[in-house]
Amino acid sequence: MDRQAFVFGARLDGWTGVRRTIAVRADQTLAVLHDALRVAFDWDDDHLYAFWLGGRFWARDATEYVHPLALELDPLAGWDLPMQTPSRESAEQRLDQLGLIKGQPIAYVFDFGDEWRVRLTLRQIVADDAGAYPRILESVGDAPPQYPDYEEDAA
Repeated sequence: MDRQAFVFGARLDGWTGVRRTIAVRADQTLAVLHDALRVAFDWDDDHLYAFWLGGRFWARDATEYVHPLALELDPLAGWDLPMQTPSRESAEQRLDQLGLIKGQPIAYVFDFGDEWRVRLTLRQIVADDAGAYPRILESVGDAPPQYPDYEEDAA
C-alpha cells in the first residue's frame, strides 16, 4: 500500500476567518498534528492539549487523546480540569491506526486554562509525495495573540 497523508482543515473557534490547512503523514501521530497546529497558530508549547475524534469538545462519551503528561496527572492534585472522559489515550497514537475517514470532525483543545478550541475536519487522504511532513498548506487570517492580557500589559 502506498504511503498516505491526511489533510486537515483547522478553524479557530470564536475567530471568524482564522483557519489553517495542514498535511500530516498517516504514520505520524496526533502529537505531531498538535505540533503543527501549535506552529500554525503561533502558540508556545508549554500547555496540555486533547483531541476528541467525534468532533465535540470535552465529550464524555468519546475517547480523549491527550498530551502524554496529562495521563500522569492526579485529578486530586489540584488540577481544575473539566470532567474527564471515560477513556484517555496518549496523543502519541499514529493517525493511520485511528480509523479516520474523509469528512471526520475532530475537536482539539490547546491549553486547558485558556482553552483555545480548534475544529478540525479531515478534508482529504492523499498519496504521500515523499516531502517533509507535517506541513502547513494554507494559512488564512491572523491568529490572535496567545496571551492577549499579558501583551496589553507589556505595551
